[in-house]
Amino acid sequence: MSTQDKRKCFTFTWTVENISYCWLKAPEYFESPTFVINAPQESEYSLQLHPRGHQKDNYIGFYLMKKGNRPPVRIDCEIAFLAKDGSVLASTEYTNCTICAGNGDFKERTDVFVANRSAYLPEDKLTARCRIWKSDGDMTEDVHLFARTRICIKKDTFLWDIQNFSSLHSEQKCTYQIKSVVDNEMLMTLDLSLKNPYTDEDSITIQLVSKNGKIKYFVLHLMPLNGFGSADKGIRKEFLFCENKKSKLFTLPFSKKNLMANKNICLPNDVLSLQCECTFSTGVVIEEIESVIHGKTKYNFSTSEMDKICLDYKNALSVSQRILSENLRSLFKDNILSDIKVKTSSETFQAHKSILSARSPVFKAMFSNNMKEKYNKSVDIEDMDSDTVHKMLQYIYTAEIKDLQFEGAYELYRASDQYEILALRDECSAYLKSNLKPNNACEVLILADLHQDEDLKTSVQDFIFNHDIINSEEWKQLMKTNVKLAADTMHLQIQRKALSMYQI
Repeated sequence: MSTQDKRKCFTFTWTVENISYCWLKAPEYFESPTFVINAPQESEYSLQLHPRGHQKDNYIGFYLMKKGNRPPVRIDCEIAFLAKDGSVLASTEYTNCTICAGNGDFKERTDVFVANRSAYLPEDKLTARCRIWKSDGDMTEDVHLFARTRICIKKDTFLWDIQNFSSLHSEQKCTYQIKSVVDNEMLMTLDLSLKNPYTDEDSITIQLVSKNGKIKYFVLHLMPLNGFGSADKGIRKEFLFCENKKSKLFTLPFSKKNLMANKNICLPNDVLSLQCECTFSTGVVIEEIESVIHGKTKYNFSTSEMDKICLDYKNALSVSQRILSENLRSLFKDNILSDIKVKTSSETFQAHKSILSARSPVFKAMFSNNMKEKYNKSVDIEDMDSDTVHKMLQYIYTAEIKDLQFEGAYELYRASDQYEILALRDECSAYLKSNLKPNNACEVLILADLHQDEDLKTSVQDFIFNHDIINSEEWKQLMKTNVKLAADTMHLQIQRKALSMYQI
């Protein structure tokens, strides 16, 4: 809004985290925290976001709404979606508004969630902004308010072993129960059987049953191990659970006959092993006003500038935090009161159950449940080198990574994802993104695909498209070892080219 840039305004920036796990149906919406504008009078407003449509299902609805009983006043406004650096990706201007501004087809949903996901949803965060001016006159000062809404998600990773698979018959069900770690409440069951209950055809099916209606959106990444354990055999399914339907069914892309034909490889000891990772939202949302800045001063109110301001502010208040970090570092370095050993094939580290549990849900599960680590007072990590484990433990105690190199970041990413240390995984992901090169992009693409990291995967695919890597030797090797991943990437590139031609 170039004609308005010189005028004082009220700016509200709202970040919605974990937006992909939104369970809302059309025309349901998220509402931002309410904010108050003192000029032209103390008027209350909020933003409304319809992720799955309001007027049209394939468009995102986005509105500025006046709240409260005060008489309406006339304002000019702009609503926009922002990139990570604060630049505007999509915006619409309105003048002389009183009650509301916005529309039900603000932005095409597939453009935001698929075609240009890396731009609109970095780290699965959608950033929306509203700027407001007085239609008549000028505001007394510039004000910038920052808020966030976080869709809370939970993750459960487990190995599901189907024993005596060859003798399993169509009337049997093998069930896995997903329970709340807080109160052991049953949340969902996964029922595997050899018959489709709707068609009676022979196939391996998994039925998901929401036991109490608490799970709203559910993502299942299933990896058959042994003979079907390569990355291109992974299965990823997303499920939206409506109030009137509490079960979902899907069929695996292989049958009992397929497995039995390769029994020695696929069914060692007559066991079908499925590595499962479930990520789900239960409808819990956290929202807060994070900060407010009065006066434009030297700042331009972009997201990147706000990040710098917040960083400076945190640094100014972090003396006690740095002392705490040094104390924890000393606790780890000097083996003070340690009560657990972390062993690799070549080295042993002394650690503390309470600290490992606080930083990693996986460690917490080890020490809280009846697992061998709880009683043996040791954790054996045989699939990682000692340097990676040492760096991971240092991060657990200090939240710091020093002297990070590409290979170390690659291995630390794997380790942090395995032990669900999400902050470390995000830092490693950011490092890998900023250090992509033609000779390592395919390697990182495989990593992102294997760990179902859509944000990292999209960034690597963008890099591949922009650097003509599909003609490289690395790409030829990828096509030999990961055919489906290479094909999906090429298909995405064709889709984007077709979309750009259509837009032109």
